Amino acid sequence: MLNTKSLTKENTLQTKKKYDVSVVIVNYNSGNYLKETVESLQKCTTDIDYEIIIIDNKSSENDESLGYINNEFTNIEKTKFIKSNINRGYGPANNIAINQSNGRNILILNPDVIFGNNTIKILSDFLDNNPKVGMVGPKVLNQNATFQASCMRGLPKPLSVFFHITKLKFFEKHPDFYIFSMENKNNNEIQEVAGLSGCCMMVKKELIDEIGTFDEQFFLYQEETDWCYRAYKEGWSIVYNPNAIVTHYQGVTTKKNLARNTYIFCQSMMKFFKKHHWKNYNIFQKTFWTILIWGNFILKYFKVRR
Repeated sequence: MLNTKSLTKENTLQTKKKYDVSVVIVNYNSGNYLKETVESLQKCTTDIDYEIIIIDNKSSENDESLGYINNEFTNIEKTKFIKSNINRGYGPANNIAINQSNGRNILILNPDVIFGNNTIKILSDFLDNNPKVGMVGPKVLNQNATFQASCMRGLPKPLSVFFHITKLKFFEKHPDFYIFSMENKNNNEIQEVAGLSGCCMMVKKELIDEIGTFDEQFFLYQEETDWCYRAYKEGWSIVYNPNAIVTHYQGVTTKKNLARNTYIFCQSMMKFFKKHHWKNYNIFQKTFWTILIWGNFILKYFKVRR
């Protein structure tokens, strides 16, 4: 069950108002990070008309993020709050908000991202000026200002993902070694990629109308990889644009239950592999990749338990 609240007089009177950008944030027990994210967005975003839509995935009633939504977010213009009575997962919750958005471009944003510059306008202008580009993402930094490699990904080919997971430098000269990780590319240059980080990525509404929203079989993880891969296969360009910069406090909510979320991560990897690659492999190859994915889970699980 959903409870949708239009939080401004403007939204109540003009529900069909169009915006340059709709910012969509899925909240789940994000504490004070949600407030920091919205305040950072407001501070850094200028010269563009945008709305903010927050959908809450049944956060704890005493979580600071709900206190912020009820006491402060409700007073911000051009906003909407959607409350879910169940935790629908990241992709499904985003889909609900996307379907209620009125932006020409949609920014998918995590509630633990701090803006380094006028990121929203930079990304939106880039999409508007490049008709063949359907998705664009910023340079994403860690809290210590190092580069977060997940914002710049290549094709999710199984062999390249295998190299990425195992870090086997013995195969560094293999042509597939850097296809997924793209660690051999200059992250200070605008360039086409095959995947972006779901913490902050902008998508044309036109693309969503063509290929659809997130695949809801992915409760958490791999949903943005699947979305980007579908766009890529339909001929859309996906671009990494380092002129836009954000900082991502990675894992704010997922760190609270690492063992469970490690299982969900590997489960989503298996779902992605079955959806996009299963039919291309024989029984021995399928067995190998299944063992690799779940063996990775077992190793990570015991590491987490320790």
